[in-house]
Amino acid sequence: MLKSGMYTQLAPVLFGSGTAGQAGEIVKSFGCSKVMLVSDEGVLEAGAAGKVRRVLERSGIEVVMWAEAETDCPEESVKRAAAVGRREKIDGVVGVGGGSVLDTAKAVSAVVPNDDQVLDDIVLYLTGQKEYANAPVPVIEIPTTAGTGSESTFVAVVTSDKLDCKIGLPVPPSYGIVDSELMKTVPPYITAFTGMDALSHASEALTEQKNTPHSDLLACEAIRLIKENLPAAVKDAADMEARDRLAFASSIAGISFNESGVHIGHSAAHALGHLYHIPHGVCCANLTPAVIRFAAKTYPQKMKRLGELMGAAITSDDPEVIGKEAADAVRSFARAVGIKSFKELGLTKEQMMAAKPMFYGDALCMAFGGEVTEQDAADILADAYEG
Repeated sequence: MLKSGMYTQLAPVLFGSGTAGQAGEIVKSFGCSKVMLVSDEGVLEAGAAGKVRRVLERSGIEVVMWAEAETDCPEESVKRAAAVGRREKIDGVVGVGGGSVLDTAKAVSAVVPNDDQVLDDIVLYLTGQKEYANAPVPVIEIPTTAGTGSESTFVAVVTSDKLDCKIGLPVPPSYGIVDSELMKTVPPYITAFTGMDALSHASEALTEQKNTPHSDLLACEAIRLIKENLPAAVKDAADMEARDRLAFASSIAGISFNESGVHIGHSAAHALGHLYHIPHGVCCANLTPAVIRFAAKTYPQKMKRLGELMGAAITSDDPEVIGKEAADAVRSFARAVGIKSFKELGLTKEQMMAAKPMFYGDALCMAFGGEVTEQDAADILADAYEG
């Protein structure tokens, strides 16, 4: 019998090259007339934010530009943007950028109609103990990297000052627009680690407590597409066929993990990223092999399938062998697209292990579909460091 489960699409997603040109009519369909366009300096310089702004303005929408989003979405950055949004009386938010930008946009959409207390009480909102006094304003998410999947997920990952960690604020997007044309200026290394982030979303979704046949199907297809297209996109930024397929892979990986969830790898990545300011996708790329090796003890056949999708010819049914060979395939792939190891990044073994309390204390760590002990957490960090 198939495992029971519910599946749905969180929000509509318009996919395809050139679809950002429809942003104006989509934003207007939500009744918005004045929006904040959230972006960052890099996306602004690359031209993607300006392109979307012009589309919106041609549709008669007033745009308040805020290109000060910061890496890892610190809450102070969200508060500053929300203050501008309230002063300007915006009635919608459009996010154009990578994961931190999209998370900022979602968070701003919730804080603007309420107040900064939303961020102070983030745990209460995440656990369902508190609801927004006023509904978030519509937020349309337009990714410029193939990795985050934020246009398909229900939380904005914010760095909380109060908790001194990354945590999710529940804010579903109203609409997503995935246009690979906006991704063609992304540098090779960013293309590589954002693609590996998408791979980690898919691989963890396979072994999360709430996984379903539907989420598994999407995860496996995302893994296949990433394996087949990430190297080409890293090698040639203008390979729009590869870019297009990567964009799709990222989006369906997002749908998969929104339905099921992520777990150990993201707990550790959040801790390491917060402590040492390593890009999230780089953390995920280096942690995923260790997580696969651990997960194979509980889900050998799923990890065997993952390994096969990544090009490994796994003939054994021994969980230890499956875990090692699948992990090796992912690690080799990460190195082939240019991802540096934690050692190469200058991290010491002591620094790596110092992340254990924050990693093991993260609620996502317990979302894995099996037991995770404190020793397991230490072993995963050690494995990821030595890999």
